[in-house]
Amino acid sequence: MSEKISPETVSVLSSTMLIPLWAKAVEQGRAQPLLRDDEAVRMLDKIDYDFSKFAKVKASQVGCCGRAKLLDDMTRHFIAEHPDAVVVQIGAGLDARYERLGRPRITAWYDLDLPEVIEVRRMLLPESDNHYLGASMFDEAWMNTVAAHGKPVLLVIEGVLMYFEEAQVQDFFKQVARRLPHAQLAFDTIPKAYIGQSKRHDALGKMDKPPEFRWAISGTDDIRRLISGVEIIEEAGLSSVCKPRYPWLLRLVYATAWGRRKLDMRLMRIQVPSS
Repeated sequence: MSEKISPETVSVLSSTMLIPLWAKAVEQGRAQPLLRDDEAVRMLDKIDYDFSKFAKVKASQVGCCGRAKLLDDMTRHFIAEHPDAVVVQIGAGLDARYERLGRPRITAWYDLDLPEVIEVRRMLLPESDNHYLGASMFDEAWMNTVAAHGKPVLLVIEGVLMYFEEAQVQDFFKQVARRLPHAQLAFDTIPKAYIGQSKRHDALGKMDKPPEFRWAISGTDDIRRLISGVEIIEEAGLSSVCKPRYPWLLRLVYATAWGRRKLDMRLMRIQVPSS
């Protein structure tokens, strides 16, 4: 692709896709980046957009990279446990996790998003040995495709679930348990203090109409209430990797047990039962 694309010509290029991409590309200029992502730099260069508006966005820049790193690590752990795995990245957007992980030689890797997002993704990051699926995460057709492999399944869901109502998240978990019994999910969550606060978010707040945060948890008990029989395999707080890079006030907050309990984003890997 020789010409750059922009949100004016490709409306699906929303800030919720561009902010994480920008964050990872900027991170590559640091002496010790939280993660390596050459594809983010390459893709950013193909987008005609004024990214300078995010120049002072400090917490979300490191937060996006820390979140991606923790989910990358959980994905690595799953693949180490299941070398014949099938991995599905849900709400893939412009994230290059497959490439960051060295294009793992597993049974199959799928990147799933809405059809119009997948079209743009193909423009900026064509498939290699992975496969793209243009569908809603609630569409059972892709689940049937994944189930047909008959292999251990990991669903990686980054920056997605907090924009749905709790009932929708619960329905999705139950749908996975029914169609992909014993599948594992690696995902991020926000604390309940974030609900209704997207306009105060340092990056999303720069949008005219930022999407609302709708689903949040207080702890793993909230996950267990959503779907009985779930197993929590891994859990980590975002501040565990980001705190040294946060602005000083956030560093003070996350230095306290109260701050970590009430205000820290949580990432976890779980296994659903069979329904």
